Amino acid sequence: MTKKTLEMLLLCAGAGAKDWDGAKRLRPLRTKGKRQAQKVGAWMGQHGLRPLKTLTTTDERAMATAQKALKAGGWSAQGVVQSPDLTKGVMPTVVDKDRVLLVAPKKTVSGLLSALGVQENLSPGVLVRLEKTHASAEISQVIDPQDLPDLFPYPGPDGPERRERPAYYYTQSAVIPFRRTPEGKEVLITGSSSGRHWVVPKGIVDPGLSPAESARVEAREEAGVEGNVGAGPLGTFTYEKWGATCRVEVYGMEVTRILPADAWEEIHRQRTWVSAETAAAMLYQKAFGPLIAQL
Repeated sequence: MTKKTLEMLLLCAGAGAKDWDGAKRLRPLRTKGKRQAQKVGAWMGQHGLRPLKTLTTTDERAMATAQKALKAGGWSAQGVVQSPDLTKGVMPTVVDKDRVLLVAPKKTVSGLLSALGVQENLSPGVLVRLEKTHASAEISQVIDPQDLPDLFPYPGPDGPERRERPAYYYTQSAVIPFRRTPEGKEVLITGSSSGRHWVVPKGIVDPGLSPAESARVEAREEAGVEGNVGAGPLGTFTYEKWGATCRVEVYGMEVTRILPADAWEEIHRQRTWVSAETAAAMLYQKAFGPLIAQL
């Protein structure tokens, strides 16, 4: 009888923010940690190592590392589950899964390996590929993000081009929130994250979401509104960022609900209703002007 082998991918959470004064479990990734996770995720994508289940500890760094690695691999991060057992440093029970990704601080990963009789020196962002049967465990590969390329394949895991960011960054969507008034349609514009410009909700399309679904998420997070997104896009435009061309698909959304302040994720932004003509003139990216006219 053949022993069933479980492939375990143990990923150390990326480097955390320096000089963090908050709760340890809320310590966020710093830029280096985000890049570590993305580089490992892109490597996993190139080698076809899509996890069938992803578990993390309950700390912020582990969750963010898992999400960034999965998306850089070209996969949805919607199914990531926080594991109480993993948080306690105990190997979680996994049933009927051929490949599992566990993401935790390096101290926890080291402890899990030690419990299996495996010793390995680890650092933040390192991925350990482990072959485990009921009776034994053996490391088949250790991937250190500092040994991986700094550029990411485009347009997919085996794409010939190399870009500064993971491939999905360059596919974006935006939404123009509007309402009907006796004087005509009004558009809701918001302040940019820096507060220097007027914008409408726009963002990267996460793997696993359609451009329209992603636009709806951006509207909720950036503008604090919900509504009916058009069945098809108003149009598209491109702009240069991260050393290449980003393509933006733009949707109209008739606002049906304005979220209360405690439910608006980015409440630090300003927002205001203006006429369609005024919105076209005020928005930082002028490519939105012709699309607003189509509302």
